[in-house]
Amino acid sequence: MARKKIINRWGVLRPPMPWHKPIVREADGEMVILLHGLWRSIWAMDPLAKHLHQQGYHTINIPYPSFRKPIDELTELVHNTIRLHAGKRRVHFVTHSLGGIITRNLLPIIPPEQTGRVVMLAPPNQGSEIIDWIEHCPPLRSTLGPAGKALGTDHIDAPPVPEHTDTAVIMGKRSSIPFFRTFLDAENDGIVSVQSGKVDGMNEFHVIDSDHTFIATEPEVMEMVQTFLQKDG
Repeated sequence: MARKKIINRWGVLRPPMPWHKPIVREADGEMVILLHGLWRSIWAMDPLAKHLHQQGYHTINIPYPSFRKPIDELTELVHNTIRLHAGKRRVHFVTHSLGGIITRNLLPIIPPEQTGRVVMLAPPNQGSEIIDWIEHCPPLRSTLGPAGKALGTDHIDAPPVPEHTDTAVIMGKRSSIPFFRTFLDAENDGIVSVQSGKVDGMNEFHVIDSDHTFIATEPEVMEMVQTFLQKDG
């Protein structure tokens, strides 16, 4: 059993491929859209998608070319997928990192009566100092792509969370990349400082013992996401 958990955990690092399509798991419950982060693939969010589907949610795990297109084009791509599949269902969002910024751009164009709850995992809502550093490192700058470059602390320009949208932010505080610790606040997940995850209008803010890369695979996080989505009101 322990060996299986390790395989599944590292399996989320499988790279994005141009032929990846949304993974749709049908159910009678409300819809949950899952969005991965920069340079990640659908496999990064799939354990969480499976968990939520087991709770009765209709889940759509959406791939998008995070390193090839700017945020406005990525937002349009995700919006088109939602319109194709959502119908009149209520739509929740569960995101990792860059996925949270894309969702902030999506929320104003989704009808309020259709918008459900939002859970952001490790979002750089106030930017990431790591992106700032990479932007000044020519060998690495090109790896960011247009969306990645928009995640610096001076570049975040995403709409606020609408007042009608209940939002939870879950941050990690375990840094597994020693080199990057010098660029971040004392409490960070290796990529984003804990305080940088905060966004005006959020309803809940949690900090757990996890790093940036694997936060979506933590059993504790899966339970927290499920609990927040199932809240009354």
